[in-house]
Amino acid sequence: MVNIRVSHPSSSTTSYDVVIVGAGPYGLSVAAHLLARGMNVAVFGKPLELWREHMPKGMFLRSHWWASNLSDPHGKYDIGCYLKETGLSPVEPFPLDAFIDYGLRFQQRMVPQVDETFVSSIESVEGSFMLTLVDRRILYSRTVIMAMGLLYYVYRPAEYAHLPRQLITHTADLHECEQFAGKDVVIIGGGQSALETAALVHESGACAHIVTRKPLSWTGVGVLFPEERSLIERICYPKAGLGCNWLSWQLEHFPYAFQRLPVPIKASIVHRWISSGGIFGPKGASWLKSRILGKAIIHESQRIEHVKEVDNGIELRLSGQKMLRVDHIILATGYQMDIKKLPMLHPSLSMAIRTYRGAPILNNQFESSVPGLYFVGFSSIISCGPLYRFVAGTDATAQKIAPTIARKNVQVKDR
Repeated sequence: MVNIRVSHPSSSTTSYDVVIVGAGPYGLSVAAHLLARGMNVAVFGKPLELWREHMPKGMFLRSHWWASNLSDPHGKYDIGCYLKETGLSPVEPFPLDAFIDYGLRFQQRMVPQVDETFVSSIESVEGSFMLTLVDRRILYSRTVIMAMGLLYYVYRPAEYAHLPRQLITHTADLHECEQFAGKDVVIIGGGQSALETAALVHESGACAHIVTRKPLSWTGVGVLFPEERSLIERICYPKAGLGCNWLSWQLEHFPYAFQRLPVPIKASIVHRWISSGGIFGPKGASWLKSRILGKAIIHESQRIEHVKEVDNGIELRLSGQKMLRVDHIILATGYQMDIKKLPMLHPSLSMAIRTYRGAPILNNQFESSVPGLYFVGFSSIISCGPLYRFVAGTDATAQKIAPTIARKNVQVKDR
């Protein structure tokens, strides 16, 4: 693992062309493209914080390794370059640790001046933005890009709010599973996060229960896309990072077409595609089957009707009237977008952003209704499409947003 080099901007430097809030795959990719255009850019956040601190050790990527590249404007450092540099072999599934190492090396090469200080407040001030950092530094920028990722959108259903923290964990807060050795643990959810967590919990020596509202669903057979494939194979399994289907292929090859639809239609389509049973809905990777089936105890098509704390544990009643007595609950309930959960947005700025069901309404350059304020990654999927839930969407985002901002910056300076 590489060491992270962190740089703090000079106290005399208080104005930037662009400030990026977040240093995950989207923030780093957009920053790399803007820096290549000679812009004065500041990036705030811990590099790959979600991946390094909020995903369990031993995890693998569900996406193919070749579909998990961060984007730089000259294509000099994709995962293929990383593998050649390190001498590692391309493997499926791809280990989380290797992806993190790749991402940190990308950051050091392409975006070396990352400041790990967090932003505490963003306000709109006379056509610009004033940002206050947690260390009380104040800076100004004409453009702000919100690239915070998922952490602020963690969804914890209200029916579990009464349980003490020592008895319940969201997958976003789960970094190690060894703590559950010898215990009974129930994982609530049926997607990749739930199933891989259940596998890791079982392999740590715990008894893992999975409770899911729908029957478990799995991605197609493990298509590895060798260089030589027959025409039939290419037709049946088009090479796409989001899944071996033609919808995924279209989203990746025509990444901006979705943005032209009316907002209500886009929201309806996204909901349908990512809901249970949708093409991008909760599914487990096919390579997880051997680690789950016959290992974890699966309660499919079940709802939890009642949950309460009891002596030394938790009691749950399922819709089939079965009772479970466990030591811990892990919520694999995902993330729910609502920009009101972003504490750094000043209330006046938050109120000025047009939204639809909690999501910012963005134009086809990822810009919100507040000029100069952009949202990328998960925050953009209602307006821009499900491609941007995944690392695979970083290139399309950076390729669109960087020239737009650079052009506006030139126009401002020419006035």
